[in-house]
Amino acid sequence: MAALAALALASPARAVGSTVDSPASTADIRFCVDEANPLSSTDRAVAQAVAARSGLRAAFVKLNTGDDGVDGDGDDAKIDPGKVFAKMAGQCDLVMGVPVEASGAGVPQGLQATRPYARTGFVMATTGAPPRDFDTMVATADIGVDFLTVPNSYFDTRTAHAEHVYYTNDDLLAALLKGEVGAAMVWQPWLVREEAAHPHALREAVMNMPDAAWNVVALYMPRAAAQARAFNQGLERLEQAGQLKTLVAPYQVAGE
Repeated sequence: MAALAALALASPARAVGSTVDSPASTADIRFCVDEANPLSSTDRAVAQAVAARSGLRAAFVKLNTGDDGVDGDGDDAKIDPGKVFAKMAGQCDLVMGVPVEASGAGVPQGLQATRPYARTGFVMATTGAPPRDFDTMVATADIGVDFLTVPNSYFDTRTAHAEHVYYTNDDLLAALLKGEVGAAMVWQPWLVREEAAHPHALREAVMNMPDAAWNVVALYMPRAAAQARAFNQGLERLEQAGQLKTLVAPYQVAGE
């Protein structure tokens, strides 16, 4: 759970406001998709494909954790992500797009996870020479990280001189582009979405560091166990058909 809190979806998550864009009363399975999550388009595509493969009628509850105030605390998703995910799970059967540790650990208490449908994580990004291993990078460049994310834990007294902490991914990327830091450790889905909207010709590399790789799952409450089984079966069909890999590109299918 601590590692999940450190990840905090690598986005400034706040309130959970919701709308339903499909008829929930006739749905066999209801998916929560957080529009503030940079994986949201992938999450929706996977959910739609799973429902189609399984012959299920799907409804989508659109959430936005970028709206104001979760019970007056705008930092809940970073401080207590379990609370936010539980709130989401109360509105649907499956909460899409949740990163958990590659080992499967870190699922919030009271919730359960489906099988993974994608693998992503933190990447090292540069504007010049390609990124190298962490030890080489800290010896040659200042490195920017986002506050309260896993890369914060990589620095110790020997390497603290190279760490520069920023409070949003936007600030972190701006610092990299302005040359304030020579490299940045960024949550890959956020960077992929940002580069699609505003290309900067960055060079990036997956990090071979503890907790740098994360599986993407859907979370659910025990009452939605039947829907979760149907989801898992649909994922298996998608994978066997070779469709899942395409749906989650540019991310890797979990287990590959």
